[in-house]
Amino acid sequence: APGVNGQVLRSNGYPENFIVANPQFLSASMITNISSNNYHSLQAQATMRPTHGLSGQLTYTWAKNLGFVGYATGPGFTDPVNRRGDYTLVTGDRTHDLRANGSFALPIGPGKLLFGKSSGVFARAIEGWQVGWVADVSSGTPLSIAAQSMLYANGVPDIVGPFDLKSAGVRWGTVTTSTGQTNGSYFDLTKYKIVRDPQCSALPSTLAPLCTLQAVADANTGQILLQNPLPGKRGTLGQFVMHGPILPRIDGNLSKSFHVTESKIVQLRIDTFNVMNHPLPATPNVNINGTGNTAFGQIVNKTGSRRFQGSLRLSF
Repeated sequence: APGVNGQVLRSNGYPENFIVANPQFLSASMITNISSNNYHSLQAQATMRPTHGLSGQLTYTWAKNLGFVGYATGPGFTDPVNRRGDYTLVTGDRTHDLRANGSFALPIGPGKLLFGKSSGVFARAIEGWQVGWVADVSSGTPLSIAAQSMLYANGVPDIVGPFDLKSAGVRWGTVTTSTGQTNGSYFDLTKYKIVRDPQCSALPSTLAPLCTLQAVADANTGQILLQNPLPGKRGTLGQFVMHGPILPRIDGNLSKSFHVTESKIVQLRIDTFNVMNHPLPATPNVNINGTGNTAFGQIVNKTGSRRFQGSLRLSF
């Protein structure tokens, strides 16, 4: 009968000692290349050569990076006998990536638009100033909505209702337990709510109170949208079905170079990180069984305060 120890050997007519352990080794490992990824992209670049003190470069990349997420991220495959089921976006995927950098030499000093006839110490003090910038806007990191692992690893939920993945986005101060603007949510909590997973109700009355599985439901109708898969099943939602928050960033700098002697140059530079002082949200918690600070969709922290850094450099 299926499941009886040694049934594979007997059904195929193999002797009982067909498979034996080598007494010289404590264990044996098979090392092989069972993972791969495919990267496709469209890249464009525009460069502005120095013109009236202004120069810059703009690059844009549209890309898709696919691979075996279960193997690459460490927990193993969701189903070791169906590795293709874990072929999806990998963590390094960025659908859109826009970057710009440039500099502008301020038109101040001898021969320039402003104070063009200056000279002496005053001219040395106002000439040679330059501003620069670096901007980066890219798609967020791919995220998997997590659920209880009912098969082997990488548990994701069953999608049983119209859960709008494209509605995800940072919303500050929408979590009922938030204080001020510290916390936020990655989903619209007026549309979704956390309820008890239907599997809990199917358990015997003595075990049902111990069930901690949760589900995501429509806040208005109560319809279940996301729930944990049944034991022995993989979730139908799939891996890495959405992207995390976009993290825009603009850095700037102001610098001045002047000659002390013919062979010695002093450069004064002030760098500003996150010029716009834009808050950068932490990765949201996307486990439907999370509670407290790990509750589904909750963002518990943000970073990205504006910072300044000064430096003085002597070149000789």
